[in-house]
Amino acid sequence: MTRTLLAAAVLASFPALADLPAVGSAESYFRTIRAARRDGPILLDGRLDEPAWQAAELGDRFTQASPDDGMPASVQTRFRVLWDDDAIYLGVECDDPEPITATLSRRDRFVEGDWITFDFDTTNDRRTAYHFGVYAGGQQIDGLHFNDTDMTTDWDAVWESAVARTDRGWSVEVRIPLRILRIPVGASGFGFNLYRNLARRHEEDQWRYRPRGTPGDISQLGELVGLDGIHPVRSLELRPYLAARSTMMRPAPGPVAAPFQLAACPSAGFSERGLAAGCLGLDLRYALASDLHLVATVNPDFGQVEADQRVLNLSTFETFFPEKRPFFTEGLDLFQSPVKINFGGNYGGDAYQVFYSRRIGRPPPEWDDDNGTLLYQPSAQPVGAAQKLSGTVAGASLGLLSAFEPRVFAQAIQNGRVGDVRVAEAVQSEVVRVRMPLTPRALLGFFGTGRDPLFAQADPLHDRQWRHAHVAGGDFVTFDARRDWTFSAQATGSLISGGDKRIEPDGTVLHDGSSGAAGVMKISKDAGPLIGFAAADWLSPQFTVNDLGFMRRANLFRAFGYLQLRDVRPNEWRQRAYVGIWGREVRDSALTLTLQHDFGVESQVWLNSQWNAYLYATYATAAVDDRELGDGTPLERQRSWGGGGNFNSDSRKPLSFGSFFDYSRGAPLFELAWDVGGYVTLRPLSQLEATLDLAYNKNDGTIRQIRKATDPAGDASEVLDGDVATQRRRLYLLAPQHSRSISATLRGTYAFTPHLTLQLYTQLFGAGVAYDGVLRAIADPGKHTVRFSDLSADQPDVNLTNTDDRQGGLNVNLILRWEWRLGSTLYLVYAHQSSTDFEPLPHRGLDLGRELGAFTSSAATHGDTFLVKIDFFHAL
Repeated sequence: MTRTLLAAAVLASFPALADLPAVGSAESYFRTIRAARRDGPILLDGRLDEPAWQAAELGDRFTQASPDDGMPASVQTRFRVLWDDDAIYLGVECDDPEPITATLSRRDRFVEGDWITFDFDTTNDRRTAYHFGVYAGGQQIDGLHFNDTDMTTDWDAVWESAVARTDRGWSVEVRIPLRILRIPVGASGFGFNLYRNLARRHEEDQWRYRPRGTPGDISQLGELVGLDGIHPVRSLELRPYLAARSTMMRPAPGPVAAPFQLAACPSAGFSERGLAAGCLGLDLRYALASDLHLVATVNPDFGQVEADQRVLNLSTFETFFPEKRPFFTEGLDLFQSPVKINFGGNYGGDAYQVFYSRRIGRPPPEWDDDNGTLLYQPSAQPVGAAQKLSGTVAGASLGLLSAFEPRVFAQAIQNGRVGDVRVAEAVQSEVVRVRMPLTPRALLGFFGTGRDPLFAQADPLHDRQWRHAHVAGGDFVTFDARRDWTFSAQATGSLISGGDKRIEPDGTVLHDGSSGAAGVMKISKDAGPLIGFAAADWLSPQFTVNDLGFMRRANLFRAFGYLQLRDVRPNEWRQRAYVGIWGREVRDSALTLTLQHDFGVESQVWLNSQWNAYLYATYATAAVDDRELGDGTPLERQRSWGGGGNFNSDSRKPLSFGSFFDYSRGAPLFELAWDVGGYVTLRPLSQLEATLDLAYNKNDGTIRQIRKATDPAGDASEVLDGDVATQRRRLYLLAPQHSRSISATLRGTYAFTPHLTLQLYTQLFGAGVAYDGVLRAIADPGKHTVRFSDLSADQPDVNLTNTDDRQGGLNVNLILRWEWRLGSTLYLVYAHQSSTDFEPLPHRGLDLGRELGAFTSSAATHGDTFLVKIDFFHAL
């Protein structure tokens, strides 16, 4: 009822399409401003009181983009731009008769505060730009725009800024070294825009105004001229580091005789209590040409990176984790596909991602107890060295990445003796990306990835040959002159050489010589009150990018359509609102199985009070799952319906909060899933912020496999191989699954100064999985669908307790970051991890209290790590 009323209210707030106010042509707001060559000294103190500033043209007359779109800014902003042979300078004066919101936090973190940001499209390609920003509190933000409308703040550079309070408000001076910018020879102007945020009104003012609903971002920049004579600066930036780490483990991993190498550290010692290591490495950046930069790292250390959030994954799909390591996040935009489908769920989002940097430095294979008693194994394969080459060559954008990962050794007791055992071979990974303009409104791209062992030899643990994996393809993007419509397409092929066979959950066998293909097409409308897209994907059964990319599955055909009616013009009670509908059909690549067929409706509204709310409802028809049974035999899945939503309060307040819920129900059998959670954010001081997130998940009644196919007349312990199981009569054991999980996450930041911050991350996690009512299914040869009516409740002699699972854990990260000199940083890190994944408790059922407290049990392992790391920045 609530969803119906809110959707009706939102729809009622939309004027008739014919009555919608016309969005002005973005071209009609185009602006140009002239920079001046610096003539005289500039003292970077935040005050524009040097005579040199007066030589540059004054920029003013800003326009609101929100809340009162198209109206003059409520406060005055003025700026000027200077440049010389080494840097470009920006000075901004921000008038404000009210108290300034000078929230202080760590670098590259978006908080509620007053700020100015600006974009430089140095190559004038209208697709990419550098992004810089300074808060009134003094902290910096930088990032990269790509594909016109995408952006990442993972790019970091060394530049200077200073903020000052004035009798009229506040002001800021910025110095951007030319060495960090890609500047073509003969450049005379940049794409440019300047933005100002007034936190107390949630007001964004733009110098080059872009009306709401106008497609594009970087393509809509204004222009900074007067740069005739500016030239690229070639320089070498060096950043060596030193680090010392100590890890204490409880209980001790066992008796150890000899020291061994720890991860990427060149030296380590191992004792009954834990590990001690010293690390050193080097990062460098060099401009090979005016628009071609090399970034490299030798023996990088990522000890200061926040731990991944722990989740309970009960699906047959891999969990996707975002990249957090600085070397790989910086410049990652170069390797992204221009074909994006932003919709969640197992069958939502991009069907595949050619390059997933988390594959570099991945965990080594799980230890097999048949190989002895494991004493210690590194948590990840170290990155010995890596390099990225990026820039523009003959008008084409180029990105090249390569990484070397050395061998990984574990220490184990074998035949009564302690020794080193090789668990991962040295590998080399390469990624290449090229994009070139065909016309001003069309782009053609090519890409390739490869992951190859450096020493092809038998795996001592698994008696197999290491495999080579290669992927290559191309993409195409075109759009109309106003960028209202965009068409994009991508075609990809994959090839595996070497390696023993691997059986995918849908029964597909990957082996030496396996090859596959994939393609995706999308057409989208991005402007006006009615927007949307239509997309289709096809992936052949033996297509795979998972050696160096990410995909949830191959053997897939998907058609997806989305349509949204929106009103981006504010009225007396809301800022903007929309209603959207979607439909999706997912099948196997041969179009013989329906894996998902659903449609839904969603609605969101942003109020003038700065609260926002979102609701959705969805219905899915009956389908099948060809991955659950592990050999491609389809298992019936019933129809379901559900919905959910979330709301968020005004984030400007010292206390803000929000919550979410998701609910789904299957029929005719009982099947229920729901998630509920919320957050509270406190900002008692301008330099202190803390957020507590709570989430609870419950699933009941989903029919899951508890034992793979066996011979009904044979030994029940002999599981049939997935590639041959469907050729004979077989028995499956299944049971209704019940699961619970709870997670409490606390994130906090205290900023002593813009360059000295303390960051806290901690997560308490508990989960349990239990089964009841064993069901059996007999399947005849072939891949005939196993239906619920085929399941028998005749229970064989199966101990269900052995299928249950309990998990508990506690992660703590505490990071003190001090930029003690421009570009040079000291890290002090403390990390604690308690974890257990233990045998089921004697009682049946779920007990979240015990699971949350499991990390204090005797079955838990505990680790405390202390890290000191210091890097030194020097530009030559």
